[in-house]
Amino acid sequence: MIDTGADWHTHSTTTDGQDPLADMVAAGAAAGLHTIGLSDHVRASTSWLPDYVREVRGLAASAPLAVRCGVEVKILDETGRLDLPVELPPLDYLLVADHQFPGPDGPVHPEEVRRRLEQGAWDAGSALDLLVTATARALAASPVPPILAHLFSLLPKCGLDEQQVTGEHLDALADACLATGGWVEVNEKWRCPGIPALTHLARRGVVVSAGSDAHRAVDVGRWDYVPVAEREFS
Repeated sequence: MIDTGADWHTHSTTTDGQDPLADMVAAGAAAGLHTIGLSDHVRASTSWLPDYVREVRGLAASAPLAVRCGVEVKILDETGRLDLPVELPPLDYLLVADHQFPGPDGPVHPEEVRRRLEQGAWDAGSALDLLVTATARALAASPVPPILAHLFSLLPKCGLDEQQVTGEHLDALADACLATGGWVEVNEKWRCPGIPALTHLARRGVVVSAGSDAHRAVDVGRWDYVPVAEREFS
């Protein structure tokens, strides 16, 4: 079961969203949610995170629903290194995302991955091995409970297809989730992961959560793909 009363993936004007944190919380209440996760993007150079956490905790004190404080962070390389500030205030969870391909020497732009695949410098199997290994290691590196955000949304940008992901890849991700208490998000915006991957992970006992990836208050807790996905794999 996916708890569609909780939306763990939202963005405010703190980073690339269009509405302030307070409006996102109000939208969650209006959508009938019992829990909203506020999860703006951070990098290692981010300096505003303590103020962000204080604002979220302040909103939580008077909100009509549970308000949780997370951040979204990208995987940097095959070691699973995360683009996080060294000093972290207390967070409730971390959205772990593959915004760029986590290569051996750092992030690789998806167009560069596509070029390497087309020229034969990389092959699909090895690239997927690398991505899955980096993702599993990133889960283990998370200092707070992790959620895999928009899993496999990167693949089409790189010239890869989720159908190329094997059962062994999914088992490796499931093992990493179970070892770390990590969840996998069904992402409403990117409509991923696909049903076969979700089915495999859920059957392995991985918790599947819902994330709108809302960048506007109007999109908080609004589901289209998530219920369809749940019906297919439940």
